[in-house]
Amino acid sequence: MLIGTPVVQRGTAVLSPFQREKLEYYFKFFDVDGDGYLMKKDLTLLFQKIIEYTGWEERSAAAVELYEVHSTFFEVLHEKTDINSELIGVDAWMSLWEHMIPGCMGMHNFPIWLRLLPRSLFRVMDTKEDGHLDALEIREFYESFVKIPADEAGGLANRAFNEMTDHGRYPLTLEGYEQIFANFLLGRTKYGPGRYIFGCFEHSADDQSSLISGPPKEDAVTAVATKFPRRSSDAIRTPLRTV
Repeated sequence: MLIGTPVVQRGTAVLSPFQREKLEYYFKFFDVDGDGYLMKKDLTLLFQKIIEYTGWEERSAAAVELYEVHSTFFEVLHEKTDINSELIGVDAWMSLWEHMIPGCMGMHNFPIWLRLLPRSLFRVMDTKEDGHLDALEIREFYESFVKIPADEAGGLANRAFNEMTDHGRYPLTLEGYEQIFANFLLGRTKYGPGRYIFGCFEHSADDQSSLISGPPKEDAVTAVATKFPRRSSDAIRTPLRTV
């Protein structure tokens, strides 16, 4: 048997169809080679993809820390499933979240190994390194990393920014981003800014949801072409481990 059953000692939650849709996309975010399983090789491929996107040197402080965060995530993820299995499929992934979500009201309720993930993603997106995200940075992430078509990414990023910041009333800082990421994980309906984390979910008036764009279907490690100026790979910022 390839796929183990998570052994998290918690109650279970019934995920809504929209939660399952979002979490399935999140699974594919980590399943870089698209083979339907999360394995250690996906960690290497994801790291390479992020390095290409950010322009960081592999041994820079930011890159080393990012690798450590995701390496820990993959290790714990496998510990939470059948120890005899090196392959985690989408069913085991969903079952894991069914055990993780009960009792959680925000990111602060999740274990630290999971809370570090949105902080890491925020750093990747914050190309200006000014501590907050703007519509251009969101568009860059949608277009160059998530691979949403360029003719859709701009308008989608503007809608995302407006909903995430109340039309610019509040800055999109790490604290706000973490709250939005919690909505991505915990939100059971289409309402809320969490659906814009990866820019992939839009909904029509009749409540039908659809995935605009998923992960790239090309080779596992596709060069991430970017039209935007990249940051310095030597930049050292506040460690993600700081709570």
